[in-house]
Amino acid sequence: MSDQNGGSGADLIGGIIQGKVPRQVRLFAAQGLLPVSREDLLSLQTLLSSDPDEELALVARESLKREDEKAILDWLRDRPPDPLVLDQLVRVREDESIWAAVAAHPSVSDETLRVLARHATALVQDIIITNQVRILGCLDILEDLTSNPQINQVVLRRVREFEEEFIAKALAEEEALAAVGPSVEEAINSLAAIGAHIPKLETMPYPESTDAALEEAVRKSKQSAHSRLLDMSVHERIICALRGSTEERAILVNSRNRLIQRSVLASPKLTDNEIERFAASRSVAEEVIRQIADNRRWLRHYPVILALAFNPKTPVYTVRPILMRLNHRDKARVSRDRNVSPVTRQMAAKLTDTRR
Repeated sequence: MSDQNGGSGADLIGGIIQGKVPRQVRLFAAQGLLPVSREDLLSLQTLLSSDPDEELALVARESLKREDEKAILDWLRDRPPDPLVLDQLVRVREDESIWAAVAAHPSVSDETLRVLARHATALVQDIIITNQVRILGCLDILEDLTSNPQINQVVLRRVREFEEEFIAKALAEEEALAAVGPSVEEAINSLAAIGAHIPKLETMPYPESTDAALEEAVRKSKQSAHSRLLDMSVHERIICALRGSTEERAILVNSRNRLIQRSVLASPKLTDNEIERFAASRSVAEEVIRQIADNRRWLRHYPVILALAFNPKTPVYTVRPILMRLNHRDKARVSRDRNVSPVTRQMAAKLTDTRR
């Protein structure tokens, strides 16, 4: 009997995704009144929380919210639902224990992990950052974690450590790690095609993987060969940043992804002339300028410190020691340059007056 019910539940789940199930049947399922197994009923209620019929979707959401937390955790453990159900579940139930169970679930998709990384509490963040295999398969998760306003210093430190270790390994290994996580993109698109109302899509949107800054840098390069950078995964861009050409590094340093920026600066092929150009650039991220300004080896080169002094993105806390190393003529130039910050101009002017 359980097999028959299970098969019936599976057929209903497929029918709901395709929009082929009559409203009355969907309503019974949303209310928890359909004669199928409890596990299938929970899956149906979860999917129906995004039903195109907003009234019916509300019934399903309210029914699912009343479900016992332990019952849901048992369901996740004993009869794992598919990735789409896991994704919709975290949009209806915000219990920390349920989010933690979903984050640790082997069937959870990269898209769902990214949403959780941006919105979850410290407990769930810790589960995500601990799963290094999944992070290697979707490096965007690191950016999502750091954009979470609830991130604590422990998780943030582990993100930084992971980035450093990954770059070190990437330098030693040219071949990308084949760790592709499951995707629910097609299922989500199917729901959208039938007019589904996914709960909290505005407050918990699926993060975009586009890199507008990189796209702009590729466009400005005016070399069609570089458009292939836009088709690369984050991992492939990191390898390219470490092992690619001067021209490729000049484009990739503009990426919004901090790990790609750091990979460019960690490249063994990087030259002092490239660092000088990066230090003078006003299109690169402030993080790139900060890393250059904090690197003692690069600050041994006068053209680099001169470029930093004139760059308005150079952090104020690093400006004074840089200005002190400029000759009198260049200090005076900085003090008159309206493109740098007023604080930098004032410091340069004081140093110039002291010399006089």
